[in-house]
Parts: sequence; C-alpha cells; structure tokens
Amino acid sequence: MQGYFLEFKWTDLLTWEELRAWVEVWALLIPLSVYFVRKKQIPPLLKPVVYYLFIAFFLNFVADFMWRFNSPRRLDIPWMFNNTIAYHVHSVARLLCFAWFFNLLNEPFLVKVKKYIPWVFLVLLLINYTLFKTPRNFLLDYSSELMAAEAAILLFYCLQHYVYLAQAEQISYANSRSVNWIVAGLTIYFGINFFIFLFYATLIKFSLDFSIDIWEVHNASYLILCGFIAKGLYESNRS
Repeated sequence: MQGYFLEFKWTDLLTWEELRAWVEVWALLIPLSVYFVRKKQIPPLLKPVVYYLFIAFFLNFVADFMWRFNSPRRLDIPWMFNNTIAYHVHSVARLLCFAWFFNLLNEPFLVKVKKYIPWVFLVLLLINYTLFKTPRNFLLDYSSELMAAEAAILLFYCLQHYVYLAQAEQISYANSRSVNWIVAGLTIYFGINFFIFLFYATLIKFSLDFSIDIWEVHNASYLILCGFIAKGLYESNRS
C-alpha cells in the first residue's frame, strides 16, 4: 500500500470501460445538475426525490469504488471485496424516499395501503435479518428477495398512480408534468430490472461473468431513470 497512489496510473481511469463501469455515479450528476440550476423552483413535493439523488450518489460511489478498486492491481483492501451492503442500503433508501414521494401526492386512491407499505416492509426486513437470516447476510450476501421486493413495491406505486390518473376527473396536485416524468422513469427502470433483481443471486452463483454482463442492462436503465428524473426536475413549477 505504501506509495501506491504514486505508482498508480490515474490515466487508466480515463477509458470507455471505466466510463461504463461508473455510470451509476455520473448518471446521477445529470439530475443533480438540474437541481442545482433550478433549486429555487423545486417544490416541496419533489423533496424526497432530491434526497434520494444525494443518498444514491454517495452509495453508488461507495459501491463502484469498492468494485473497481478491490483487486491487487489497485488497492487490494480486504474489506472492499464486497459492495453488497451499499446496494442493500441503496435499495431500502430508494423505496423509502419514493414511497414518501408517492404519499406526498395525496392521491385519494389506496391511501392507507400506500401509507403503511413502507412500515410493513421495514418490519419484515428486520424479521428476515434477525430470525431467518443474520445481519451478516445483509452486509455480505446479495439478496434477490430484497431487491425484487423493492422493485415490486415501487412498481405497485407507479401502477396505482396510473390507475388513479385514469379514474380522476381532476388531478389533486400541481407539478403534474414533473410527477409524470419521474413516475415514467421509475416504471421503465423497475419494469426492466425486476427479473434481473429476482434472479441475480442465482446468476452470481452459476455464472459470474454473465451476471456482470447483465448488470450492464441495469446500468443502461439507471441512466434512463436519471434522465427522466432530470426532466421531471426541469419541468418543476412550469405551466
């Protein structure tokens, strides 16, 4: 480790391969840039989305840093070998932030169900990692159940939003254009990734190389999600 940063060629990071590898980080700079430009125009309704962007940027940076620098060729630090915890915390944070976002819409449709889903999720998560599994599993073992459950729940929020729009004579909140862009991005992202999340743990066991390749699909869809969120923030408080 001593003198490592003097020996490492930082130009190795300026490649197409590294750009693709870090897409989960730099993609978030798109909506974050829009947020900083239009910060004064962002309504309270979108506060959970903004919080998510900052949380996701930090967690994705940690996850990608651990993934790209966990080899003897780079840092070779034992605790950096596994970045599962970053993805698990990200999954929980994303569900809570966007569940908060959907509840702030105050759509008079399945109100109590939407309100209690995050709490039920947290209780079941706690039970799962105390009675059936251990906290160590949360830290080190990728959980397809956790990731797929998050995707299914947020897909439910998205679908109930569209059902509400189909039935509503008048929308009960302003900034509907922003909301529609964000919900569309979530629908596309989780629609693409539900089955990836569901079977990813199995893929890791049977074909690590293929699991890495299939994650490129996730990364591409995440870039799309960030683009839709950026558009939603840009449309905030626009008539």
